[in-house]
Formats: sequence, structure tokens, C-alpha cells
Amino acid sequence: MPVEQDDDKGQLYWLVYNVRKGITRRVGSWIKRKPVVALIVFLVALYSLFVMRAMYQPVVLGFRKYFFWILILLFLIWLVRKLFRRSTAWKKVMGSLVSLLLIMAVAWILPRLVHYGSQYVYYNELNKVQVDQLPITGHERIQPISSIHTLTDQEALSETEDATMPRFVRNSEGGYGYTTAIGPSKAYKVQQFSKDMYEVISIPGDLPSPNFSSDYRDKVEFEVGEFLLFSKNTHTAVVKRFDPWKYCTMEPSDPVYLQNDDGEWVQVVPLTKWVGFVFPRPVFGGVMVIDQHKSTDTYAERLFLGKGSFISAEAIADHPFLQGQDVMPREVTRYIAESFRFRRGFMAPMPGYHEGDIRVPQLAEGQDPQPFVVYSELKGAVGKLHNYFGLEPFEEAKKGLSVSLFIPGDGMAQVYFIDHTMSGTAYMGSSAVGAKIIESRKEYDWSHSYPAETRPYIRTIGGVDRLFWLSTIVTRAGDGQGRSIGGSMPEITITDAVTGKVTWIPQDLLSAPDRWIEKVQAGTVDHRPREE
Repeated sequence: MPVEQDDDKGQLYWLVYNVRKGITRRVGSWIKRKPVVALIVFLVALYSLFVMRAMYQPVVLGFRKYFFWILILLFLIWLVRKLFRRSTAWKKVMGSLVSLLLIMAVAWILPRLVHYGSQYVYYNELNKVQVDQLPITGHERIQPISSIHTLTDQEALSETEDATMPRFVRNSEGGYGYTTAIGPSKAYKVQQFSKDMYEVISIPGDLPSPNFSSDYRDKVEFEVGEFLLFSKNTHTAVVKRFDPWKYCTMEPSDPVYLQNDDGEWVQVVPLTKWVGFVFPRPVFGGVMVIDQHKSTDTYAERLFLGKGSFISAEAIADHPFLQGQDVMPREVTRYIAESFRFRRGFMAPMPGYHEGDIRVPQLAEGQDPQPFVVYSELKGAVGKLHNYFGLEPFEEAKKGLSVSLFIPGDGMAQVYFIDHTMSGTAYMGSSAVGAKIIESRKEYDWSHSYPAETRPYIRTIGGVDRLFWLSTIVTRAGDGQGRSIGGSMPEITITDAVTGKVTWIPQDLLSAPDRWIEKVQAGTVDHRPREE
């Protein structure tokens, strides 16, 4: 009877059984003969699997993104080699050359074709909402992000400290400002390995002169951070926390420091998720929240399993401290903006055509690039932080505003846009504002200063929503790193996006942003269209 049961199992079962048995016998025999070598191999495999997996995750992620096209390339190479395999020697050489040229051509052309197709698919997948009314902005920040970063480095830190890049966020009291974390300097490797991220500075965005006193500083204890090394590095800790599927599809961005629903500081790490088999494209994958060090946390857990609690993009709505914040990866928002090149159809970005094509304007060196993080209130929606893109015509010589794009910073599904080319009002883009400001004050020493981070400033005047550009005049820091500072009392300009008229905000009004519009209104021209 047992023999009949074995016969019923079929040939495939016995093939697998014999292969497995043979491997087990050979491995067992090898371990008995060389136990020391076997132990070393086991420990190296264990170390590579659990400790070093963050190091080669980018390779795995890249293989996943282009898996389909790698298979196509391998098939083409196999096909060429098969055609020339039984040929004479010189034909075999020609086959090898054809394979080499094929690889080179694919390596140069394929990324461009895949990127083109990915953006087209991405644009058609977006939940785009066209609005016909400019959203009112608020909680205007005076200092640009780069200025806050420079001033923090110069005025708030010691020799052995470094500050993370500031992020504009909502605090636990409902106000808006910059947060930056302090940790060991990147110049001192021993401290990067032995110390933690130990302080968070939170500066209100409406302060003309940043205040780095103890009132705006909180002691924290993050055992992982951007500046720390090995298992203490945020990127490494997050990657180790991924399950196998996330490991192959997600990548972390720089963390944002926020206060959670209990008022405790946490690191929120935005995650980019790659979707699509033929045309890979990045979407918002949620966040990993890293709490401060607790007495129950162990070194072994961080070393082998990383650190953080995953919150999916869909679950962010269930966490009030994440709602309305700016936790979208910059790579994702940039991809969304660039996909709008297809708003006039598949052919719009085609070389030699560019009908209706747009671009994200390239700003001068040392200036914060788009997107600009702004608080805005869309009609019928709660005000929140958005990533703003002011898209301009593809040709760089043309600096008009084609599309205003408002991407919710908390990753909610809708992407709001205004197509200005269809509105009947001609607006100048942010890249054109600098020349208007310089022209308005020729006596200014523009060799050391320049307008920075020209962001939207939208107010209702005379019953009409009006678009202006808010700029801060900064001075080159002279540190050889291309950074700038806004000074203790920076100068602010508001430029009319229609007429180009520049209004300089007096120093005595810097601390009263609500009164800036009064100064602007004093010289405002009525933009309402003429009645027929």
C-alpha cells in the first residue's frame, strides 16, 4: 500500500525530492568536513541579510523598476547570439559587436523612452481637479528656507554640531514655522557613530529675525538621524524596517521633524513607492514614524530590524498630526509637476514639437528650487500646506505663468491646478520677478544681494482674487558654499503678477504680515476685465 501511494505522487514530486535530498546530503557532508568555514559562511550570510541589506537596497530597487526592460534586453542579446552562433568566426565577431552596440543604444535611448512613457501614464492616472479661483494663501513666512539654514549654522551651533535642512510645518499649537534638528557634525565621524540627534529648533515663520533662544529649542533623544552612521542612520534604519515587498518597491526621503498628537517630537520619513511594470513611476507610499529613544529599545533590534512605524498613504487621514502637513517626497511632487507637460496630449513634449509644453523654471544658483511650500485655502476645503509649482513655457526665454499647481503636502488624492493660458489673464512667472525687483531699485547693491524664493502671495482685493509674488532679499553668505542670509530684518517685496509693479514692505511692517496688503493696495491697479 505505501508503494502505491509513492507511485501516485508523480515524477515531478520525485524530481524535487531527489534534488532536495542530494543538496541536503552534499551540504551536510561539506559542513562535517569544514565546520569552521561553514560557520563563517553562515555568519556572513546572516550579516548580509540583516545588517547590510540597506546598502544594496538601491540595486534591488533599480532592478525592480526596470525588470521588464532588463528582460527585453536579455532576450534581444540572446536572439542576436543565437542567430550568429553557428556562423563562421568573423560572423561571430560581428554578432558580438552587434550585441555591444545594441546594449549601448538601449542604455542611451531606453531611459528616455521609459521616462517619457512613465510621465504620460502618470499624468493620465492623476486625480486632477481644475479650479477657476486662486486659493488664498496665509501664514506667510518671511525668511527663505536657505536663510534659516545658514543662520542656524552660523548663530545657533557649536563647532561640533550640524543642523538638518529646515522644513516648514504646522506645530502642535496650530501655528506655522520651521523645524530643524541638531546633531553631531558630519566632519567628526566618531561623534556621528557615538552620539544621537539631541535637539530640535522650532522657529515661527512670521519672525523677521530668527530667535535661537531656549524658548524655541527642545531637548530630544533620537537614536537615529540623517547625520549618524551605520545602523544609527535614518535611511538605513527605515530600509531595515521594510518587509520584503516594501524593500523592493519603496525608498525613504529626508525626515521631517513634527510633534505628534501627544505633543512629542517624532521623525516622519516620507516614502516613495515605485509602481508600474512596464512604465515605473513614483507615487506617495506613506511615511515611517520614528519615535524618540525609549528604555525598552535595544541595540539588537535597531541593528537587525531597523526602527519606525509604517503609516500608509491612505491611513494618514486617521492621524491628525499628519493631516495638512508637508510630508510628500520631493521626488514625487516633482514628477507630478513634470507630468503636466502632457496636458496638451501625448505629442506635447516631443522634440521639435513642444506645442503647449511647459517646464519647472530653473532658478539661479543658491536659491531654493520649486516646489515652494505655502499655506493655502482652496475653495470649500480646509487650509493646509501645499507644494506649489509655477509652471512656465518650455522655451526658457519665455517667462509667463502657464499653470499653477497646488499639490497637498499630506498626500491626499487630489492635485489642484489652474491653467492660466485659458483664463484670459496673463501672469508673469516667478523666474521673471527678479529682474522686476532689480529694476525697481537700481541704486541697490545687487552684486552681493538677490531676490530669493519668489513664492505666491494671493489676496482678495476689491472682490477679485489677485496673484502677487512674495520675495525676500538675501545676501550671499560668503562661505564658499553658495548659501545666503536674509539678515536680522530682511527686506520683503511683493510684485504684482499682472503689471509687474514692485511694492517694498517697510521695515516697521515686517512684524505685521496682515498689514502688508494695505501697502500693496495703495498702488494697486484694477485688474477686472473691461465690460463689453
